[in-house]
Amino acid sequence: MTTKYFGILAAIFFLLSCSGTPREQEKTKENDAPAMESFMTNLSLYCGETLAGEVFADHQRPELAGSPMEFIFEKCTENEVRIRTRFPSEEQVIIILTLINDELLLKHDVRDANLAPGQFTMYGGFSDQRGSSHSQIFPVHNFGGDMWPGYENYSWEICIDEEKGSFEYIETAENIIKKHFKATLPSL
Repeated sequence: MTTKYFGILAAIFFLLSCSGTPREQEKTKENDAPAMESFMTNLSLYCGETLAGEVFADHQRPELAGSPMEFIFEKCTENEVRIRTRFPSEEQVIIILTLINDELLLKHDVRDANLAPGQFTMYGGFSDQRGSSHSQIFPVHNFGGDMWPGYENYSWEICIDEEKGSFEYIETAENIIKKHFKATLPSL
């Protein structure tokens, strides 16, 4: 029971740490673009960069907590950002963010050590449109929830906190953090 309460408190703390200020939740003043487009622009600033960080939590593989990991910003266009993750496991995951009309889609392209598609791949969801130019939340879409029974309440958050100099990727289920990766932003 204590673990459950700790998990809930940790989720609240980390989600609040990524929460934008009211100014961020409005359209950005620089270019008056909607938050999702500004978010993609902010991610694109790191294209070609490798962000070093660590695994803070991994529900499926708790032994990875504290392990080093990297986010490699490989491809950035106006409508797509691809971020390869490198962490201590055989699989590779490419986080694909795609702006489609007025929606922002997140997918996970999971590959095994031989770069063949993983058993579960191309899952994700659309932004819930409550995000800011620095943070977006993606509840699992039915193409993800159908893959794994019991994952219907999953969501992913990507957060860029320039003040703290951090990039975070957080996976939650029913307000409990399942995975949390945090990397240091480079000086631009």
